[in-house]
Amino acid sequence: MVAVTQSQVPPRALPESDERTVEETTGPTVGLPQDSATATTHKAGARRAEWTAGRIAGLVIGVLLVLLSLPLLGGGGTALWADRTQREAGYATSDVHHFSSSGSALATVSTELGSAGVGWLYPPGLLDKIRIRVTPNDAGGPMFVGIARSADVDGYLAGVDHTVITEFFGDKTEAVDGGALSAPPGSQDFWVASATGSGPQTLTWEPTDGSWTVVVMNADGHPGIDVGADLGAKVPALPWIALGFLVAGALLLAGGVVLVVGVFRRNRTT
Repeated sequence: MVAVTQSQVPPRALPESDERTVEETTGPTVGLPQDSATATTHKAGARRAEWTAGRIAGLVIGVLLVLLSLPLLGGGGTALWADRTQREAGYATSDVHHFSSSGSALATVSTELGSAGVGWLYPPGLLDKIRIRVTPNDAGGPMFVGIARSADVDGYLAGVDHTVITEFFGDKTEAVDGGALSAPPGSQDFWVASATGSGPQTLTWEPTDGSWTVVVMNADGHPGIDVGADLGAKVPALPWIALGFLVAGALLLAGGVVLVVGVFRRNRTT
């Protein structure tokens, strides 16, 4: 017997089908290489890192500045429009608003001039004169228009059936139940300005600090009032007020836009 080693055995060729099986078994491993998977993870982390606390804060502040600029631009534009288009004999004048009451008086809500809070927006120093024009909608008797301190008007109309104009420009009113008037308005001495007569009445007044109420009544105090009214004011500083609002609004808008654009630009270049 002759011993035969493995190296002496000639190699045997595999059939073609077996070769394909071997190649499939030893083919490339499915999945990303280690380096590629690591790079993908790093890119995802970088995208998350782009929105840092500083950039989020910049975006929020920018949006807030834009929002704050809108009312300033709107107020400035409205003031400029009123100064250029709504002036009549030097008065910036509102449209005519119509009000009626089955009671003895129409009275505005208290208007605060020169007081704390919102009063600083229209202190008496900004106003030259105020004009109130009232026109009856029917041909009745003489009409009375007066302005007085709110405390005096409240005392005069206490317990009297009347209507309060809660929003002049919104034509909103609120009825107050009560009885008849005890004395006609002309008999009272607390009016700081008044006008009485038949047909349209015009009341002008130089405003001062305090709480004020405008009252429209029939001169004899009998119930039933139906009128149209407009308000006018001489505001010498109105163009400067409009300009100040527009400049402040434009600066806030520009600052907000710069912040927002800068945040997104940095994100694209990171």
